Amino acid sequence: MMCTKESLYPKGLFPFLVTLVAVALLFSVAPASAASHSVAPRGAEFSSIQDAINHAAAGDTVTVASGIYNETVRITKSLKVTGIDTGGGLPVIEAAMEGNAVEIPASDCTFSGFTLRNAKTLSGIHVTGDRNLITGNVVTGCSEGILLDTADNNTVSNNEISRNVHSGIALESSGRNVIEGNSIIKNSLGLTLDEYSATNVITRNNFDNTINVVSRSITSRYETNLPLQYTYLGVAWNSRMGNYWSDYLGIDANRDGIGDTPYVIKIGVNPNAVLPVNQDSKDTFPLMDPTGYYHMDSNATPVTGPAATPVVTATTQPSALDNMTGIVGAVLPDENTGTGLPGTAVLVILTALFLAVIAGAVIYRRRKTNESGPGGSLPQVPPPPGPGPAPQEETAEPPLPVPSVAPSAATVLPGTATDDGTGPTPPATLHPYFPHELETRYAEVRLVGRGGIAWVYSALRTSDRVRVAVKIPISFDEMTGKSFLNEIKVWEMLRHKNIVEISAVNILPVPFVEMEFVPGCLETVAKPLPVEKAVSIVRSIADALRYAHDRGIIHRDIKPHNILVMDDMTPKITDWGMSKVLAADPRISSIAGFSLSYAAPEQVSPGDYGKRTDVRTDIYQLGVVFYELVTGFVPFAGESIISVGNAILKETPALPSEINPDAIAVDKIIMKCLEKDPALRYQSAVDLLHALDRYPDGAEHEQS
Repeated sequence: MMCTKESLYPKGLFPFLVTLVAVALLFSVAPASAASHSVAPRGAEFSSIQDAINHAAAGDTVTVASGIYNETVRITKSLKVTGIDTGGGLPVIEAAMEGNAVEIPASDCTFSGFTLRNAKTLSGIHVTGDRNLITGNVVTGCSEGILLDTADNNTVSNNEISRNVHSGIALESSGRNVIEGNSIIKNSLGLTLDEYSATNVITRNNFDNTINVVSRSITSRYETNLPLQYTYLGVAWNSRMGNYWSDYLGIDANRDGIGDTPYVIKIGVNPNAVLPVNQDSKDTFPLMDPTGYYHMDSNATPVTGPAATPVVTATTQPSALDNMTGIVGAVLPDENTGTGLPGTAVLVILTALFLAVIAGAVIYRRRKTNESGPGGSLPQVPPPPGPGPAPQEETAEPPLPVPSVAPSAATVLPGTATDDGTGPTPPATLHPYFPHELETRYAEVRLVGRGGIAWVYSALRTSDRVRVAVKIPISFDEMTGKSFLNEIKVWEMLRHKNIVEISAVNILPVPFVEMEFVPGCLETVAKPLPVEKAVSIVRSIADALRYAHDRGIIHRDIKPHNILVMDDMTPKITDWGMSKVLAADPRISSIAGFSLSYAAPEQVSPGDYGKRTDVRTDIYQLGVVFYELVTGFVPFAGESIISVGNAILKETPALPSEINPDAIAVDKIIMKCLEKDPALRYQSAVDLLHALDRYPDGAEHEQS
């Protein structure tokens, strides 16, 4: 008789056994689909973090033991990269002096548990991917701590970011990110956001820096969307929560740990850059103390009742020494092997599954024996209970409201006074961040704002009681020092009535530059201007550019913010930090960057319009300023950095006279300045001056 599977197994048993064997095989193979790789200075699978990342496949885990790793780490695939304190502290990534410590261009990564330090020229962590989790790291001694650059939907949480040269956390063209629970202390700037960084959420962070926040983002939010349950000074409360700001001066009348008045975050936005709005942001629920004083109820869900409602429970008062950063310890694979399940564990699982197969066969045979007569069937087994009600769908946060349109206002930095009396008022004595070494030289010091890589103050020179402007580098690291000196080398060469004049420069007792004080700024002047007034201003700026160009210097960042105005509206160009010496002068290095709304096509896309910027770049930018002066708008605007860039490269702006009919006499001049091809613009500032000299009689006949 032929031996078949039916003769070997009772009817119905064979499919049952096949199913169990398949499950066993599935469990035995599954761990290989998401492997884990270990890194340690010695005795592990890899000794280099980057080698492990290069070897890993998407979805794998890389665990790194204590030690110092002298390398730049670049994560180009979806991975979980986790540092483990194996007795020597968090693993340290010591960045190359010229690079970032960690670069994350990939998306859906987790990076946690590291110390990043000494990225002196760039960032500790540079993120350009989306949906990444950056948590539980220490970032110190870098140029910038964590930089999100065109990166969306990332979470930066529970990191300790301190003693970085520029910003602790910086967002550039990055939206919908969550910045939560970080300790951002002892940096020159705590948090910076540009105008293209929209709808970010910044909550429950500790800010204690020279300047805590400089923001141009009008749609980012600084408090939780819903109230949270927490205990503060022994009493439980329900309230929305903002951030701790070391310079917040409000009071807390009901002792709930939330300030009674908002913390005001001054916004300085070009009203035509992305959103036609200029409105201050507020942290409406600022914390009175660092977050270590607030014990969160981990079992509580956000409540929808009124804010700051006391709950009748109490806990012990938290200590002031409680951990401010709340670094989250991740559940990690085996620390000794750096792999997923140990080999012995896999063997145990396979053995158990094999025994389950045998047991299933025995049980099946016994049940068949106990059936009542032939043709009987197995008793019906009730189905297992269901998983219960489906979990409640998480309620999405409502979209952030877009602020209503407000008139343009001057850029005011945190800690400076405003005319309407809102916001913190500076003390009558020296600004707290003005170097004490200069106290005997200057009196009545007031912070005016930021110019390039330096803070600008107005002050009375004590020797003659003349009011001057004093420029101090934001920080005193090597990179900033070089940039600062490069700017001054260029600026000192220039003596023109329409260029802000330098009167003193020194590096002792601290680096500083003294220059003439100019009270106004073209950025804050109401626009449009009468056409004849705009022509007068543009003519003066063009003459200053002619003077600089004759000496081989171009500015490359002509915009209203960099054009100061006297009381009689005489313009003066300032901030030559991006200037470039056209002659091959090894003493001067060029500083990259530009302001997009005023950028020339060759700055936006060098490959399409030539890789060199030259005098015609300044002429284009002056054309943008001219356009804005007579229309009240920049010629190219959009809702994102990409749309603005595309408009600059591909679109032709409306004629100025279509917006302001009085501008018809200068239509041709402005449009010639705005030609995308540099060869079609005015070829020199002298050519532009000649065209302006024909206003108003002959300007409309200017050939384009």
